[in-house]
Amino acid sequence: MNEARIADMISKIAHELRSPLTSVKGFSAMLVTRWDRFTDEQRFQFVETIHSDAERMGRIVTEVLDLARMEAGRLELHPVNVSVPALVQKALDRLTELPGAERIETRIPPDLTAWADADRVEGVVANLIENGVKFSDEGPVVIEATSTPEGMVAISVRDEGVGIAPDDIDHVFAGPGGRTSRATPSGSGLGLYLSRGLIEAHGGSITVESKLNKGSVFTVTLPAGVAEVSDEEEGAAGG
Repeated sequence: MNEARIADMISKIAHELRSPLTSVKGFSAMLVTRWDRFTDEQRFQFVETIHSDAERMGRIVTEVLDLARMEAGRLELHPVNVSVPALVQKALDRLTELPGAERIETRIPPDLTAWADADRVEGVVANLIENGVKFSDEGPVVIEATSTPEGMVAISVRDEGVGIAPDDIDHVFAGPGGRTSRATPSGSGLGLYLSRGLIEAHGGSITVESKLNKGSVFTVTLPAGVAEVSDEEEGAAGG
């Protein structure tokens, strides 16, 4: 990553951290200095907001650390057999407070598994879902998953939102300094760029199809889950 892109990345990260940090400082200051002026319900709402913004800052920091490891060639993955429905549900659990989350639909076979680092892929899927909701004012955001003939698992997130201009399609994963104006959930310009690196590190791919003002479909492919060998089968093979 060249110096211009690094400077652009640092600027965007600082800007995005400033917003939730200002919120945390403001609400916590009100609780400290004016505790008695608020009802229990108001205090609870303030604490919820502080918690939400702290988690947002944590996600940005995690993105930055993963990006640094990826750029340095030191990214370590810990893949295991992962239930795809469970993985998607955990991604959705991150987004319960997201405006428009009620429009999300899932269509995933219950027994589908992938070979993946669950935490990393969960973050990628959460990013794609959040983008789908944020860039569509109405209509469903549909998450589908299926097995492919190539022994992979495909997870797609489809929305009916603003879409992406044809000239921007090739640059949507470019990261800081790229031409596309499509934001990422953290807003730092790292989400889609980092997502591509994480998924490719799994031996998979991430692609997008989009029509302006019609919506987008982001598709992640991952290796399918491997068959687990029982102790008896392993012993028989060894014998």
